[in-house]
Amino acid sequence: MEHWKLQRISAIIMIPVVMLSLLYIINISSIPYDQLIEDLSSISGFILSIAFIGFILFHSSMGLEVIIEDYIHTETIQKNVLSLSKLFHIISFFLTILILASI
Repeated sequence: MEHWKLQRISAIIMIPVVMLSLLYIINISSIPYDQLIEDLSSISGFILSIAFIGFILFHSSMGLEVIIEDYIHTETIQKNVLSLSKLFHIISFFLTILILASI
């Protein structure tokens, strides 16, 4: 039950984050390259980018967990695939932070 609640809460939280990100992406063609780099390297740009990627990866991880539990019935394989999925999501999140911090 808690897993279901967390997935729904993350989906609700993602709505404004995705909307703000989409508006930014739509307007990205009118922004000069130097300003784009400056925006992404600012504190607010960094936080928005991390929030966007973080919520997407969290929601994705939870959704994949449900799919894996539903369709993989061998317990050992299920645990291994779940571990790989979580590891992939964690590595993706930290790589995003490193890449954005290097801008």
